[in-house]
Amino acid sequence: MELIQQSYLERIHEDALCVLEEVGVKCESEKIRRIFEETGMAAYDESSGNIHILATLVEQALNTAPKRDQYWIAENSFGVGGTAPFVYDDNSGELIEPKIEHLVKIAKIVDKSDVVDFMARGVLIVKQEVKVMNTIIEHCRKPIYVAALTDEGIARALEIHNKRGMITVQFSIINSPLNIIESMVDPFLSCVESGIPIYVSTMPMAGLSGPYSMSGLLTLTHAEALFGITLTQLINPGLMVVHAGLPSIASIRKNYAVDLGLISHNIANLLMEKVNKMLDIPSIQTACTTSEEMPGKRAEEDAINGFAMMKKYGFHQMRHSFGFLKELISFSIPKLERHIELCRETTPDQSPEYTLEPYDGEGLDTIIRNGTNANYMRDNNTLKNTGKCFLN
Repeated sequence: MELIQQSYLERIHEDALCVLEEVGVKCESEKIRRIFEETGMAAYDESSGNIHILATLVEQALNTAPKRDQYWIAENSFGVGGTAPFVYDDNSGELIEPKIEHLVKIAKIVDKSDVVDFMARGVLIVKQEVKVMNTIIEHCRKPIYVAALTDEGIARALEIHNKRGMITVQFSIINSPLNIIESMVDPFLSCVESGIPIYVSTMPMAGLSGPYSMSGLLTLTHAEALFGITLTQLINPGLMVVHAGLPSIASIRKNYAVDLGLISHNIANLLMEKVNKMLDIPSIQTACTTSEEMPGKRAEEDAINGFAMMKKYGFHQMRHSFGFLKELISFSIPKLERHIELCRETTPDQSPEYTLEPYDGEGLDTIIRNGTNANYMRDNNTLKNTGKCFLN
């Protein structure tokens, strides 16, 4: 089966719309329910606690959302992205708490690199949203992604947007599968109402919180991201919003840990990006990283596979592409520097062969069957596809 098929991409989008109509999204927030219900094209089911959204409402939102060429990050852009809670000390092999000086190093490296096109913080500096933003823009002139949950952080992000531009606030408002994260509602609404560009992130894991098939996983990921995009456009029509659906895979061979080094992980994120390209909306996914605990030969091989594949097929934005290690738990600054070199050197003809399994006709039914419950580990679809899907 060809890797990129228009009919395959169209079915993913159609199925995602069906998920939002038939399953809906579990939502306790009266504010969000009211926003949707006032359109007359969404309804809240008190028995399930889910808000159901008609496909016509989603399509209207996609029509008001800015198009891909209006975003300030160009096609085929690799970035640092993500937030590791630890720095990997390459001398001792220990995981240490990130400091501002680590962030300064990362920002300076990104600023000078010809192949890194954007950056997020990379490492987690706890309870210092404003200082983190100030540090990044002081040392990096490129487009940035930031976290802003506090009033002070949101206010500073708005200042940067108005003065410097090229800033996007990242939000994870859905916990897969299809559950609104209530603690994120107020800061999300505040950002959107303020007119700050945002991206809506979601990360279903095949076999745990998503179907264990490629098309099923993509369908759930897309549905969750579309919910965030639609909500954004209902609150502030025309606001820049980026689809940040990150399909991931729970490795059954690794005790269900997320396996970011799989070729199939890169493929899933590439295909998600292609759905978004079909819709002409800005898109950021994750690729070219590893499941290794430390830098080394295997981590480099994982990166080369990802870089080559992305260069072969094209994409919009890929994050987590340089310094991250296993499960995005730690960040290695030497790995960042080394993988910048790898990205520069890797060519499309190094892309590994991959045979995409056909569209899974049971994927949508699997999502409908599980609804907003993370029962996929025991689902028959997962059991049937174990040992057949996501093998490399």
